[in-house]
Amino acid sequence: MKKLICALLALSLALAMTACGGKQTAETTAPAANLDGTMEELLNKVIEQRPVEFAGGVYPIDLTDTSEDGAWAIKSYTGLDDASQLTEAAAYEPMMGSLAFSMVMVRTAEGADTRAVAESMKSGVDPRKWICVEADDLKVAGIGDVVMLIMVSTTGDMTAQSFVDAFQTVAGRTCDFVI
Repeated sequence: MKKLICALLALSLALAMTACGGKQTAETTAPAANLDGTMEELLNKVIEQRPVEFAGGVYPIDLTDTSEDGAWAIKSYTGLDDASQLTEAAAYEPMMGSLAFSMVMVRTAEGADTRAVAESMKSGVDPRKWICVEADDLKVAGIGDVVMLIMVSTTGDMTAQSFVDAFQTVAGRTCDFVI
């Protein structure tokens, strides 16, 4: 009798583990869905989730402006030399003052390698783009086809990670990558 009960328990355990394993595989192979909303909307939602103590604003970035000023804006905000792999971009920065803070969101074009775009953004952006101040905390995070670059001068609880956390909360899931 004891042998029969042990055999049934072992069989139950094996079936339970097999069922859980199959479920995990299905979840990890599903493609990551892209985020809904414009870059301006997503930036505002992140700021609602993680408020700042300064007056700031969202600035759409004109990706079609090929003038010298347009190229400078794309490089200054995104760190990219051109916008060929992007379809949309916006930045949230202080309206006045000498604060080292910039949060940028871009949507990558279909077929673009989102992580490669993010890596180019991180290596190309200038954390000293402001006069007399420098961002000492920089992160780039991606969810679906959206990349968020955040650079701040750490003061108190204002860290790049706190904005990455807010981005994940707004998206309702964890980042595909953080670099």
